[in-house]
Amino acid sequence: MRKLSYKIFTIILVIILTMAPLDALAVEGTMGYSAGISVVNPIEKSEYQYSEMCFLTGVPIKLSGTLTIKKTDKNDVVTATYTYRLNNAEADVTMNRVLIYTTTRETKANGQVTESTKLSRVPTEVINIGGTAYRLIDASFTQSMITDPKAAINYHTGEFSEKKVYAIGTGTTRDTVTVTLSGRTYAYDQYWSSTETQRINMMVETDLRSTNPPVQWGGAAEIVVSSATLHQVNYSENEPTYISFDGGYVKKQWMESTLDYTARFPEFDKNGLPTDVLKTYNSTESLSTQIELSRLMVPDIKHLNGHWAEEPISILFGLEILPGTGENFRVGKYLTRREFVGILMNALKEIPADTDVRVSSTTNSRRTSNKNVPEISPFKDVEPGDLYYNEIKKAYQKGITSGNGNGNFGPNIYITNAEAIKMIVSALGLENLAPYPAATTPFTDNDSIPAYARNAASVAAILGIIEPDYMGRFNPSNRLTSENAANLMYDLINYMGKELIKDYRDRIIDF
Repeated sequence: MRKLSYKIFTIILVIILTMAPLDALAVEGTMGYSAGISVVNPIEKSEYQYSEMCFLTGVPIKLSGTLTIKKTDKNDVVTATYTYRLNNAEADVTMNRVLIYTTTRETKANGQVTESTKLSRVPTEVINIGGTAYRLIDASFTQSMITDPKAAINYHTGEFSEKKVYAIGTGTTRDTVTVTLSGRTYAYDQYWSSTETQRINMMVETDLRSTNPPVQWGGAAEIVVSSATLHQVNYSENEPTYISFDGGYVKKQWMESTLDYTARFPEFDKNGLPTDVLKTYNSTESLSTQIELSRLMVPDIKHLNGHWAEEPISILFGLEILPGTGENFRVGKYLTRREFVGILMNALKEIPADTDVRVSSTTNSRRTSNKNVPEISPFKDVEPGDLYYNEIKKAYQKGITSGNGNGNFGPNIYITNAEAIKMIVSALGLENLAPYPAATTPFTDNDSIPAYARNAASVAAILGIIEPDYMGRFNPSNRLTSENAANLMYDLINYMGKELIKDYRDRIIDF
C-alpha cells in the first residue's frame, strides 16, 4: 500500500478534474475535424466558440467565430451537422461551412465499439479572402474510431483523412487549391476529466492556370489541437476571527483548448507569385471558458486537526465522496468490503453523456413494464435494501468486483490492500499495462502479493496511486483503514484528473 504519509499543501491544492460535466465531452467531436479548437459557449446550447487556421493563401490566417453541432442517434447511426461561421476582420476574411457526417457504430464481442464516419454529401463551404472567393467544389472524408469502454473511463483512438478542392474566383480558367489532411485522435472521457488530442498533417497544393505561364506551388503544416476539461481546488482561509470555520475549499472549473502549428510555405514576390524560398510559420493559439466558482462543504473534522490525512479527508467530504459531515470519521477504523465499494463508486461517478445528441428510435416494439419483476442480487449474501447495495450491484455490473467466491461478496469482511487495489485498477481498465502473464512489482514483499492482485499492484505503482512503505512493502494482507482509504481515493482522483491528462495532451503537444 502507498506509503501513507501525506504531503500537506498549505495554501493551494491543485487537482485537475471535472467536478460537474461541462456541456460536452471532448471526444464527441466538439473540435470538429478541420484542425480547429473549440470551447463551450455558455450562452447557446450546442454552440461553441471556435478557431482554426486558414492556409489557402500560403500565409496562415486565424479565423474565429462559432461552431454549432446537432446530432441525432437513431439505432446506432449518428447523423451530425457541423455549422461554422468564422471571420477575421483585420485580414478581411469570412468563412461559412456546413458539414454533415454519418457515423455507424458496431459493438464487438469483447465490448469494444468501432465507429466509421463519412460525409453524407458534399459540404457547402465558401471562404472569402480579400474579395476573392474560395468555393468548395469537391470533398471526401473518412474516419475510423475504436472505443474501449471501462467502468470509470472510456478510451478512444482513431484515424481520419480528408480532401478538399476549392475553386478560386469566378474566372473561366479554373484555379484550384487542394487541401489534404491526415490525422490521429487520442481521447478519453470520464467524470473527473476528459480530453481529445489530434495530430494532423496538412498539405496545400495550388494550381493557378489563369496566370501566364501557369503556376503551381504548395506547402505543408503540422498541427496539434487539444481540448480538455479542467478543475482546480483551492483552499481559502477566512479573515474574520469570529466565524464558525477557519476556511474551506473553492472549486474552479473551466474548459480550454490549444492549437499548435508549424507551417512551411514559399515566400511570395511583390506580384504575389511564389519564390524558391521557403518560410516557416509557427504559433500557438488557445481558447478557454470562463471559470465557474463553487464552494465545497466544510466538514466537521476538528478532531483530525494536524493529522497527516486531514487535508485529503476534508476534500473528500467536500466532494461528497466520503458519506456524512465528518464528525463521525474515525482514524484507524478498518473498512469493510461493503464500505469500501460504497466510497469507490462515489469517487468514480458516471461518465457524462454528450448533450449535443438527440436519441431517437424507429423500433415499434411495445415497452414492457418492470414493476413486477423482482430485484435479483448478484450475490447471495447481499440483499436489495442493504447498505450500499446499489453501489455493490453497480460495481459487479461494471466488472469492478466479482465477489470473494462461491457467489458471495463478503460485505462485512474487512477489505485488504490487495483487494482494494484490484478493484481500483479494474475500474480504470489498465491491467494490460502489466507484463504478461504476470508482473513483478517493485515491492519487497512481491512474493506475498496474491496472484489475482499482482498485476493490479504493479500498475497502481506505475500510475503513482500507491507507493511502498518505509521498508519498500505493499503489505497486501493488511486491512485498509479509513484514513488510508481516503488517501487512496484522493490519489485515484488525482491520477484520473491530473496525471492522465498529461499523457493524452501535454506529452503529445510537447513531443
